[in-house]
Amino acid sequence: MVDTELEHRAVESPTMYWQVLLRLRWLLGGAIGLAFAVGRVIESLWFDPDVPIMRVIGDVAAWGVLGGLAVWLTLTWVSRQEQRYQAGLEQALRDQQRAYSQLALLSEVNRRIVDSATLDDILDAALTFPQRLVPARATAVMLLDATGIVETRAHGAPADEIARLRETFGIANRMEMARHPQMIERADGGSVCLALPLHDGMALLGWIELYLERPAPIAQDELALLETIANEIAEAIASARRRSREERAIYQLERAIAEERARIARDIHDGIAQSLAFIRMRIDLWNEWIESDPQRLRSELMALKTTLREQIRELRRAIFALRPVQFDELGFVGGLRRYIVEFAGQHSWDIHVDLSGTPSTISPEVEAVAFRVVQEALTNVAKHAAATRVEVVLDQVDEGLQLVVRDNGQGFDPGTLPEAPGHVGLRQMRERLAALRGQLTILSRPGAGTEVRAWIPLLSVER
Repeated sequence: MVDTELEHRAVESPTMYWQVLLRLRWLLGGAIGLAFAVGRVIESLWFDPDVPIMRVIGDVAAWGVLGGLAVWLTLTWVSRQEQRYQAGLEQALRDQQRAYSQLALLSEVNRRIVDSATLDDILDAALTFPQRLVPARATAVMLLDATGIVETRAHGAPADEIARLRETFGIANRMEMARHPQMIERADGGSVCLALPLHDGMALLGWIELYLERPAPIAQDELALLETIANEIAEAIASARRRSREERAIYQLERAIAEERARIARDIHDGIAQSLAFIRMRIDLWNEWIESDPQRLRSELMALKTTLREQIRELRRAIFALRPVQFDELGFVGGLRRYIVEFAGQHSWDIHVDLSGTPSTISPEVEAVAFRVVQEALTNVAKHAAATRVEVVLDQVDEGLQLVVRDNGQGFDPGTLPEAPGHVGLRQMRERLAALRGQLTILSRPGAGTEVRAWIPLLSVER
């Protein structure tokens, strides 16, 4: 505070002195003019006494006027220069303070964005900070998604009034290709709208609408700062969306892992565990048959051999299901092909795989669901179909990914599926497909094999 006062006094003191000289310039000019006149009179009387008196008077008047005028003009010019200098200094100080305040606002925006834990916090900042530069009677934040334009925040006016203003200004059509702030005026010269696009450098995410009562000029540096704030908010929105998708993907992955563990546990419990429990109970009878009925015991042991062979196959299938699929190293098509071929090798199937029609770009969500459908379909073939030949085909049909798993097994009546307790996997397939708006069709007939046909839209609901 002391430095500020000294600086103020240092600026104020020269100004005060020049103001005093400016007020006294007439007196100083007259005094100097009188000094010129007296000097001229003394010079004429002392050195040239023969000069006519009228010439002396004329010289005295001329030199006095010229001397006084010269002093007055000099002081006036110097005073004006000092005033210009002071005005420039004050303007520079104002510009510096303006720049400091803008930097402070931008720093506050960055801190608010960094501290924001959710997308809603960022949208609140998008509604608040632009009004610090351009006070508006109504504001709104619009975001784009796959379904169109969504109003996420509004303040200062009812929603129907803001919607009417937006339609009047035609903002949606103007902002489709906008990269910079736009001042949109009504034809009748009334209120105006300042639209700030939220562009993250790759795509338009939405915009901020500031409705002003009347047209008002906005400085270029303020427009540049508003654009910078909008860009910061757009990048924060994009980051929040990516973070949300990643968290949702992690949740879905954990859920898929939990479901897979539950499925494997259910398979082991319903298959291997029950078979082993049944064998344990039969052993008590075998002890009695060792002496009393060895022929029957021999038949039981042969049946046990067959049962153990089936349980070993079931155990190998469960272990195989726990192996990671190498999508990262082989890609979706390569990893899926390896999984199908190895699964078929576990059951000695004659396998036919056609993945040539698979699109080159598939979202991770579609890949995950497609793999689970194929996995569950093959598991059902192994457990229920008693098939010798299996065919798996992937192709692109009607802007979607179509999966077909066909076998030559014993088949079944699809109408009995809702009551069949052993077909939980089919229900899970339907739920997975429904989450992506996909479809599942089961074609089967007893003795004629089964065909599982699934379709998943490639256009994801989210961008």
